[in-house]
Amino acid sequence: MFGLQELLLNFLFLILFLLFTPIIIELNIKKIPNQQKIWIYNISTSLAIFSCMAFPIPVEDGYIFDLRLVALTIGGLYGGAHSILLLGGAIIIYRFIIGGLGAFATLIVVTLLTFSLLTMHKSFNKATRTKKVMIGTTLSLSAGVLALLNSIFIFEMPFSAFTISFYLLITICSTSLLIYLYEAFNESIVISKRVLKAEKMEVVSHLASSVSHEVRNPLTVVKGFLQLMVQNDLTESQRKEYLRIAIDEVDRANEIIIDYLTFAKPAPENERTLNIKEEIQHTLNLIAPLANMRRIEIETDVTNLYTKGEEQHFKQCLLNITKNCIEAMPDTGKLKIKAGVKNDDIMIVISDNGKGMTKEQLLRLGEPYFTTKGREGTGLGMLVAIKVIEAMQGELNVKSEVDKGTSFYIRLPMLQMK
Repeated sequence: MFGLQELLLNFLFLILFLLFTPIIIELNIKKIPNQQKIWIYNISTSLAIFSCMAFPIPVEDGYIFDLRLVALTIGGLYGGAHSILLLGGAIIIYRFIIGGLGAFATLIVVTLLTFSLLTMHKSFNKATRTKKVMIGTTLSLSAGVLALLNSIFIFEMPFSAFTISFYLLITICSTSLLIYLYEAFNESIVISKRVLKAEKMEVVSHLASSVSHEVRNPLTVVKGFLQLMVQNDLTESQRKEYLRIAIDEVDRANEIIIDYLTFAKPAPENERTLNIKEEIQHTLNLIAPLANMRRIEIETDVTNLYTKGEEQHFKQCLLNITKNCIEAMPDTGKLKIKAGVKNDDIMIVISDNGKGMTKEQLLRLGEPYFTTKGREGTGLGMLVAIKVIEAMQGELNVKSEVDKGTSFYIRLPMLQMK
């Protein structure tokens, strides 16, 4: 009697061990050495074979079959010569352990299928998806036909037309479906990797262009003033003024490079306990001259809270955000900074009542080549801030409305001080 439950179990084993496992391995290819990946693949295919043989499908009285040949075909074609020999040997050994007259029939069928796989696996790996389905299905079907002929002529099994048709149809469908799905998933993974690589190259390209442009500007100014200083008719005060401007421009170029390096390597190097109140106060001391020049009122509500992080990077993060807030209020305004506890985490809120951002601008916030400052910005500042917060296991959210202002919500893990 036909066993639907066993058939579904065989399909489940094939999907689990032949489809899901290779995809998981492929997705984690950077974490798993190649040699180890091959061994995992072989073990997974062997489990598929043994599981199918352990739960055979009854078709007629005295006759059962399973999908071990499908597993051997697919596992061997994708695994290569070593996998073919290993899997073929595993089937034969396991079948002889089970015992019975069918062991010799298995020896014949598996041996011939192994030689066929050794002949075809190189051509299979170079073929298109459609050809791979055809090659795999043909080999699996040929092995199934040979198994039936063995049973008919050697063991004189009186198979009905239904049994023969059902067995061959199951073999064709399972092989073609699994190869097609594997190829489709593999193609998707390859395309995703290519897209990710292209996006990274685009970001690097824009970032390099932006940094080179911003560094070139102050260097051009420095060169110009140094050339002016060569003139003999300059007064001492003019020379000092030119020298001061040149030094300021060199400092500006250095700040741009520091921002770039912070973005490129945001991981904490000298992590220590940080007092949020002290770090915010230090930032305010640095930003106060700019705020006074723009007539910006600063309002704070901060308590002593502690977290882990790299001090200089965190200061740079706060400085970048507060500077952006002040620059968003060109005439006058109010900068508010609050720090408290929310859901056992530190929540820092930095807000302004400046020009704000549109939804489109908000979505692009943090891109290295996107800025709302025109020629005055590179977009590096916010990118640095985001990377630093992520490195501290935190999270940054931004809310903004045009002509109403912007609020930055920084969530950081809180350190309990004894």
